[in-house]
Amino acid sequence: MNILEPSGSSSRKIRKIFEEKIDKEGINWKSVSGETKDFYYEEFTKQCIWDEALNAQMNPAWLFKEKGRYRDMMSDTKTEGKKPDFVLEDSWENWKQKWNTPKVQKVCDQNSKNGKSKAIVDGSTPSTHTGGTATHYEHGKRLARKLGRPPTAPELFVHTHTKNGDDAIEAKREQLTQNNETIDENNMFLDVVGGQQKGWVYGLGSQATQYYNFGSTSSSTSAFDVSQQNAEVIQQLQHRINDQDLMIRDLQETTQLLLRCLDEMSKGGQVLVYNQPSHDHGNEHQTSSDDHTFDDANLSPQ
Repeated sequence: MNILEPSGSSSRKIRKIFEEKIDKEGINWKSVSGETKDFYYEEFTKQCIWDEALNAQMNPAWLFKEKGRYRDMMSDTKTEGKKPDFVLEDSWENWKQKWNTPKVQKVCDQNSKNGKSKAIVDGSTPSTHTGGTATHYEHGKRLARKLGRPPTAPELFVHTHTKNGDDAIEAKREQLTQNNETIDENNMFLDVVGGQQKGWVYGLGSQATQYYNFGSTSSSTSAFDVSQQNAEVIQQLQHRINDQDLMIRDLQETTQLLLRCLDEMSKGGQVLVYNQPSHDHGNEHQTSSDDHTFDDANLSPQ
């Protein structure tokens, strides 16, 4: 899963862009016109920058974030029941009319039932999310720093929820232990929460794709692995910059010495022939005038 970071600032920018152009038919992301979606993405590209090497990953990452923020905006708007200042009157009236249709009401009722039915196992009380406004990705990064490794699915779940789900996880772990079965923490958690629903796993948010690869023939890369790869790339680039700095410094010193030689030649004096030092650019070696060697040469200007 491609993740936009920093999550908070990208979400705020996306929300502001929504307010610039409201789709009269857009009671959900699916009903937003293609023209409006294109506008949202174009505005996003004007306000955010990224490495061109990430172009292929940006649109899917933006789309994932965009859908979630649009869903949140419409949910908040409907729940509050008051027209926001950025919504035109005709759009607001059209939204209210569509929200009250039997078809939309049926979908809302089903979604509500699905949410309430997400108990852990055996009808136990559903856990409550306690992670605040931080995303599961951000919680995962914090937990990874604390543990010194990427957290397992149950660890991330317990970190972001009340203890109700922890009891069910421990019960499942004890059952597997008694049966002398090998315990795979992530697969165990998936079994405890009832599997995946349309690519989502209860309690993991966007981080579900870090642990599970649903409906894809290619392996997915965890967000933590990507962060590690990015850190390695940055380190490599820094080494290249250091090497180039050394090369530039050598060229500058060589140029200065050549100018001195030319000055000596113009005066008819003795010329020192400069032997350029060889630096190992793999090491952080500070050059100085002591590194240079010279050979005396009795040269006369032509």
